[in-house]
Amino acid sequence: MAPIIVSLFILPVVVSLLLLFLPKAAAKVLTILATLTLSGISLYLYYSRGDQPIQFAVPAIVDKIVLIADFALLAYVIAQGFLQRNILVWGLAALQAGILAYLAMNMPHGEYMQFYVDNLSLFMFILINVVSGVIAIYSLKYIDEEQCSPFRKKYFLSTIFWFIAAMNLLSAADNLEYFYLFFELTTIASYLFIRFRLDKESKQNALTALWMNQIGGLAILGAIAYTIFTPGYGVPTFSHLLTQAPTVGVILPFAFLAIAGLVKGAQYPFSKWLIGAMVAPTPVSALLHSSTMVKIAPFIILKISPAIQGTPVATVIICLTAFVFIAAAIGALAQDTFKKILAHSTIALLALMILMSAVGTPVAVTAALMLIFFHGVSKCMLFLNAGIMEHVFHMKQTSSMTKLAEVGPYTSLIVAVGFMSLLLPPFGAFIGKWFSIETLGTIGGAVITPGYKLISALILVMIVCGGAVLSLLYFKVLGSMISRTGERDKVKFEKLHPIYRGTMNFLLVTVLLCTIALPWLIPGYFAPVAATIIKSGVPVAFEGFALTIDNVKLPLIPMIAAFVLLPLGIIAAMFVRFKNVDRAKEYACGEKVEYNFASFYFTTEKATPYFVYAGILFFVGILLVGYLM
Repeated sequence: MAPIIVSLFILPVVVSLLLLFLPKAAAKVLTILATLTLSGISLYLYYSRGDQPIQFAVPAIVDKIVLIADFALLAYVIAQGFLQRNILVWGLAALQAGILAYLAMNMPHGEYMQFYVDNLSLFMFILINVVSGVIAIYSLKYIDEEQCSPFRKKYFLSTIFWFIAAMNLLSAADNLEYFYLFFELTTIASYLFIRFRLDKESKQNALTALWMNQIGGLAILGAIAYTIFTPGYGVPTFSHLLTQAPTVGVILPFAFLAIAGLVKGAQYPFSKWLIGAMVAPTPVSALLHSSTMVKIAPFIILKISPAIQGTPVATVIICLTAFVFIAAAIGALAQDTFKKILAHSTIALLALMILMSAVGTPVAVTAALMLIFFHGVSKCMLFLNAGIMEHVFHMKQTSSMTKLAEVGPYTSLIVAVGFMSLLLPPFGAFIGKWFSIETLGTIGGAVITPGYKLISALILVMIVCGGAVLSLLYFKVLGSMISRTGERDKVKFEKLHPIYRGTMNFLLVTVLLCTIALPWLIPGYFAPVAATIIKSGVPVAFEGFALTIDNVKLPLIPMIAAFVLLPLGIIAAMFVRFKNVDRAKEYACGEKVEYNFASFYFTTEKATPYFVYAGILFFVGILLVGYLM
């Protein structure tokens, strides 16, 4: 199996290099073939897996190559900081270089595995390669419409594939030094993507993303330093840390790793980098939000969940993410730009994924995995549609989408399904949220905040209220789309480029098929991954018209009824046509009135700084309780 896994590391790099030189037609064929191959390998690895994780080492020379690559990346970042005159960028990179040089001189050398591929890694492979591959195919048409040189178009596609390689490597890395390199590679990839258009705003936002994500790199170096210099740890690998944690009883390295994940997940006070990334081409937004970059956050927390469950570190993470969930949802209500609405909602949903990962119970971990998967597919679909709305219909704001259902009924249908798949039954994201709230209510303070029942109750209230605010947000956008002018009385589907239509059809079918297949996916896909993480079985049963995971039930009959009344009703409303009807108010002398629905906004500018300050306090709290423990 190891050679097949290694192919997920090497193949994207080879494709990335070839795309720089191949002509347009050949690049198109290669992109499609590479996507099919990487997706096929990922699915094969999962469904042919054994009972034990796959561990393998690499030749000793690779250790030196990794170290050289670390310093090369930091040198590049320092150079960018000097060239762009940003002291935070070059200062943080120089600090990392100094720490890394000191650690390199004290790094223990021995026979231990650099890669550890378990069910969680295989789960990530599927999400990364399938969803990112769809984005790569979509980009063939999207980037062709960008105003840039032919080489920069090739460079864009090339960067997507080495970004995929970095994510695959990160998902499989056990050695923390290797993990640090791959973590930093994703930071560099996001920097290059965000500044792609080379205007002033793009460059500035890219620098913000660069210095903020370097804080995550510093946190990983802190974890490595602790493992090297603390008796009882010694070997800087995830597997060794998780084995030693119960006996040594110190959780500071896990606090450092949690901070690295929270930075990547754009949790307050680091949300600015992800929101600023919206200046990049739309496929970049889809990549960062769905299958790469931000998904590193719940991945790290899931990986260390057995070590931090029930500890003060987990408690602070849970409190932080509960706060971010509702704060980011409220922030989204103040937005009109479609991509910014999606960005804020991503931050909120990431907070929920991280929260459930930190809770660490069988139901919580299963719910987190469901949210990661279905959020990835749905957000990919929504962001790619945002690109279509920009390029085809020239719409960026939700306030300008009032006629989308008339001029682009197919596009509006996909957007509606995307939002509903995150919001309503019977879609997987809804079920994930249901189990999140149910398990938090069931376990109470026993796991969330031992000894502090009031805090546990407040966390549950924040999750419920945050979910309600997100529902309001999604219905606000849906309400804008189903507005009617009465100028058209027939449904005429728009013509889209085959690449746009093909990728949208694939994602739509994936969402619908996965929803239908949930009775098989939960016990056959999500539960085995959750069992690997928590090191025990996750009982799943369908009994008496109810889905039960461990001791938490979801009644199926009300869910099916809600599906008939809500999603189908919304879709039907999108295609209702009024024949030659004008709207007019009484005493208005017959003047036509524009129909306006759900276009009210909330202002949160005054509250945002306080959100950031609160986030800083929580991050300090994670380090403090990690040190005191």
